[in-house]
Amino acid sequence: MNNNLDAIIGDLDSLLPNVRNHYAFQDEPAEIIHDSDQESTDFTKAVSWARSKNGANVDIVALGGLGGRVDQGISQLHHLYLFQPGPRYEQGRVFLLSGQSLTFLLKPGKHAIHVRDGGGGDVFAKHVGIVPLGEPSVITTHGLEWDVENWETHLGGRISTSNHVLPETKTVIVETTNQVIFTIALAGTE
Repeated sequence: MNNNLDAIIGDLDSLLPNVRNHYAFQDEPAEIIHDSDQESTDFTKAVSWARSKNGANVDIVALGGLGGRVDQGISQLHHLYLFQPGPRYEQGRVFLLSGQSLTFLLKPGKHAIHVRDGGGGDVFAKHVGIVPLGEPSVITTHGLEWDVENWETHLGGRISTSNHVLPETKTVIVETTNQVIFTIALAGTE
């Protein structure tokens, strides 16, 4: 298993010298890319770099994607919308994986989200949230403790947080008229 980084990219203002040296002097050193553009975040720079190296439609999992300061968390959620323009996932999907949850964007349409395999090695816990951060949406769900049907949701109004996946549910179905954020807790965090 290769534990080396491919690249460190950003304005590098918080990159400590010992960390830089550690990755610069590996057997397979990381490419260190200084990009002083203050109009884009380091996360934007990293995703753009990954897509330029791996193809524009690559799926990306950002580890440690949420947590810490609220403004940075909101920025990460904003990036889910920014990195996935258009009606489908033509440029690949972006997932934010923290120590407690997996968060991703659902485009308009019907989605089947596999939450259990039935083998007892569950990756996900029961808590889910479905939140529209852009336009209001109308959602219908199946497989949750508090399923909704043709339910209008928007910030400043009703939002679906702290819902539960039913114990027998293997696949949660979410139908949405506009983009929404879907988040689910990881097993062992509740």
